[in-house]
Amino acid sequence: MKKYMIILLSIICMGWVVAEKPLPPKKLSKGWRWHTEGKFKYPSTYTRTETFVEDVPATVEVFSKGNIQLCYWSLLGTWSTIGEFPEEGVWLSPTEKVRNVTYRASSKGIASGYTQKGNIFYLKQKITGGEVRHSKVLVLIHPQSEKNKVSKLTNLVKDW
Repeated sequence: MKKYMIILLSIICMGWVVAEKPLPPKKLSKGWRWHTEGKFKYPSTYTRTETFVEDVPATVEVFSKGNIQLCYWSLLGTWSTIGEFPEEGVWLSPTEKVRNVTYRASSKGIASGYTQKGNIFYLKQKITGGEVRHSKVLVLIHPQSEKNKVSKLTNLVKDW
């Protein structure tokens, strides 16, 4: 009887251990990596850099290849959650600011338009926090000439 109780307790304990393990990262198709904290995928061929932008102040991760940039702002302060975001002059990447917004779906957190350098941007903002509101932002920036090459990245940002 003791033998069966020990086996039963062992099985129960093993079940608890299994239940406490975090879920594995999402399985991705070949050529993509999973950004665990941001919960989005990005092309594995893109180079990752991290920069602190003093004017914001915040850190931005930039995943880039050629003239295409996917920028992730993991923590923006309350300035970014008040009013219409983004506005003219707001930083989208360490090198690009908003020139104008041509489309906005505020209820979905989506906006698009042009940067001061003439590139197209498409972004999604997620509000986080409780009493103190912050936001996370995922931005795709690309030249008009690359528009047909970035449809998967545009959908990635839209569905984020």
